[in-house]
Amino acid sequence: KNKYPPLGLMKIAQYHGPRGKNDLVKFIKGDDPEVLGKSWDRIYVTSLFSFEWKKISDSIDFALKAANGISSKVFVGGIAASLMQEEFLAEPRWRGVRVIRGLLDKSPAESLQLDEFSEELYSDDYDSPAIEDLIPDYSIIDQVDYSYPVYDAYFTYASRGCVRKCKFCGVPKLEGDQRDAASITSIVRGIDELYGPKKDLTLMDNNIVASANYKEIIAEIIDLGFHAGATITRNGHKYKRRVDFNQGVDARILCKDPMYLREMAKICIDPLRIAFDHAGMTKPYSQAIRYAKEFGLTKLSNYMLYNFHDTPEDLYQRMRLNIDLNEDLDIRIFSFPMRYQPVTLKDRSHIGEHWNRYYLRSVQLILQATHGIVSGAPNFFK
Repeated sequence: KNKYPPLGLMKIAQYHGPRGKNDLVKFIKGDDPEVLGKSWDRIYVTSLFSFEWKKISDSIDFALKAANGISSKVFVGGIAASLMQEEFLAEPRWRGVRVIRGLLDKSPAESLQLDEFSEELYSDDYDSPAIEDLIPDYSIIDQVDYSYPVYDAYFTYASRGCVRKCKFCGVPKLEGDQRDAASITSIVRGIDELYGPKKDLTLMDNNIVASANYKEIIAEIIDLGFHAGATITRNGHKYKRRVDFNQGVDARILCKDPMYLREMAKICIDPLRIAFDHAGMTKPYSQAIRYAKEFGLTKLSNYMLYNFHDTPEDLYQRMRLNIDLNEDLDIRIFSFPMRYQPVTLKDRSHIGEHWNRYYLRSVQLILQATHGIVSGAPNFFK
């Protein structure tokens, strides 16, 4: 189960599809026996987090089955493949499978490690645009029965990487240092032209407010029709549009200058997601929340790391602060605790130095009751 469609595979589908190499492209989720017994030239497998190792392994094994055992036809990429490339390459049964680390931001032949000597398909393609820069192919999503909760949205990046080097985070290995990406306008306009307008704008940036072009990015979002209060009309009905910086924004930057949240309030952001990873961030976090309130941003979601170097008391105090801020400022903050797991661990077994199984299970029970969030209602919290 996952919330967002596989952006990497959607871009690869664009490269191979009717507007690219005009190949037959088939998208599956899980093990679909329909693809067996056919001769595929290439099979791409994406990976999510390392703790999904068992499911990732099953997917690669199935891909090899669909490739009739010809491992050179199978390509594996995504988060776990990038963070644990050596582990994938060391698996004897996957010998010959190409495990791609990071972004497909060079020519297709280079990014996919194609061998011209073996005359592999498109191994001479050094001139096409980087697959990373292509417009995602939304049509492949219709090939599966699964309904992605977030689908009616433009998925794009205004920046890549991050200025931080947090020990708990995989972004520095996945994407490197902070840098601006291609214009989001070109991606949005391209999606409009090929697949029709989308209601929402989902930006996958890891630290949007750290961009030197932050104000220009906000202006671009407004120009694309996502100003505060924006709507879209479909079949005679108006729907609210929304912008979602789904990886959250950095309180340590937001607190420095009210400009950041003044600009943010000009777009239809819903909700504003702010990270609050440890108690040492209490002061910048509180100031960022107060700036948000000042500029009319009252619907907030809050990522809270736990099971790292924190204690259960630390997590409690951070959630308690949200309750106090809700009551003090008449706003609505939902706490979204996120359990730390080392980015190369193959299961969810990690127990932080100040935690134990009972504590972790207790938090899990609360989150199961509320589908992952801790309500901002004081009575529930108490």
